Amino acid sequence: MGERIDRVLVVGGGDAGLLTALSLRKMNPRMDVSVVDDFDREIPAVGKSTFQAIFRIFHDTLGFDEQTFVSEVKPVWKASVYFDDWCGRTFHYPFDLASHFPPADTDDAIANYYLYYDELTHSPDHLSKCEQMVEQGKSPWYFSPSDGGNRKYENVAYHLNTERFNAYLRDRCREQGISLVDDDVVDVDVTGDRIDRVRSDDRAYEADLYVDATGFNRVLKEAVGGEFVDFELPLDSALNARVDRPLSEVVPATVVDSGEHGWFWQIDTYDNRDLGYVYASEFADDEEAMAAFLEHCDGAVSPEEVASYEFSSGYYDPAWTGNCVAIGNAQGFVEPLESTGLTAAAKSAVTLSNLLSARGGVSDAGVRETYNDWVGRSWRSIYDFIAVHYRYADGDNEFWRAMRSIPTSARVERIVEAFDRNGFDTHVDPVANDVEVEDLVYFRPRNFYTLLRDLGETAEFYESYEFDVGEPIRKTVDRYYENIESDVASHYSTKELYKGVLDH
Repeated sequence: MGERIDRVLVVGGGDAGLLTALSLRKMNPRMDVSVVDDFDREIPAVGKSTFQAIFRIFHDTLGFDEQTFVSEVKPVWKASVYFDDWCGRTFHYPFDLASHFPPADTDDAIANYYLYYDELTHSPDHLSKCEQMVEQGKSPWYFSPSDGGNRKYENVAYHLNTERFNAYLRDRCREQGISLVDDDVVDVDVTGDRIDRVRSDDRAYEADLYVDATGFNRVLKEAVGGEFVDFELPLDSALNARVDRPLSEVVPATVVDSGEHGWFWQIDTYDNRDLGYVYASEFADDEEAMAAFLEHCDGAVSPEEVASYEFSSGYYDPAWTGNCVAIGNAQGFVEPLESTGLTAAAKSAVTLSNLLSARGGVSDAGVRETYNDWVGRSWRSIYDFIAVHYRYADGDNEFWRAMRSIPTSARVERIVEAFDRNGFDTHVDPVANDVEVEDLVYFRPRNFYTLLRDLGETAEFYESYEFDVGEPIRKTVDRYYENIESDVASHYSTKELYKGVLDH
């Protein structure tokens, strides 16, 4: 039998917890939603990077007014993940990669596909609009003479300052009547797989549904139990620091460089530059990792300014047990590459809220099974895409050889075989009708195909046949990319946007 959820208690007031509270309230307005946390606790200052789905979630689903969001949060717009040096390879993973490929009904489409495969994949003269934005240091905003106003290229994501973002979410919660309770949950009373109440030092809280948004502490989830599905990734630690950076030097991309035992990130926010190192403690101890990070920072950071973190790669199955559901890092995590953490948490919150809304707020075995199945597919989808970055990397030391041996699913093997057989054309690709391939939640086959080519993989289809790329096609393609370069040159930089356009 199902039970009606009238009261929801979210434990954890970080981004995942507040987004869950806002989602539940938006889709289930009759629910009494509260968030309990020690709100005086310092917010971790790690810069948040997202991917493209975040725009639709924030501004369409949750209804965040974009103008207010920009004014209060001051995001930096992210156009790509820029692999500045990935085991010797340099490439963009942009949010508009599909713009490189013609529609399937284009005359002689194969010539365009082959040209991109054979010559243009790493060409600095044939960049998508997102790639040009990074190369030219531009925002997605521009002035449109045709209608006399400012417009935005939509295929972007955000870099967020966590303090500004969390303050914005708290304000939205108060506006929506969500109670923010300043307290610290230290104990959980459980009967079987159900929570009876949660306790602080001097108070007890009861609800119909409890949401664990306590991050890697997993305070509630560990009390009710569940199997942790380990992805067996050696990466488990990170170092992080911030340095000053003028607004004029913002890079609108998450910049990634490989290291001896992991990889380095650079995330530019409005306020500073966030630097980090994700590494495997199995291959580098804390002292070695710190030395590598400081060297990468080139004297801009001292050891005292560096924060350290540990994480586990995997997810809880089931995510929803009894009357407790885990969200964000409490639910699962792969690793920071491709910036899936915050976006996946927001998507999980929306999915949970929509499922409850569609059932009138009734929790039963059916809704829990549906949600738990979706969560599992989501994390496996993310893992598969991230795993490809390592399985096909060229690094040649003990760490990188181990990463090339990490487990991958049969789905990845089918996608690799399909690229080998058909190249970039997803329209005739038999994996498009493969049930397991269709279970990909965030990344589609073409995302995999593009990444494989960026990493130097070949397609037997293109290698076996010579396709004629005539001069008219070359001229059309060149003109197309020249127009993109010229168009992006007219965009505002981040500094011009904030210190010029928005100030007036």
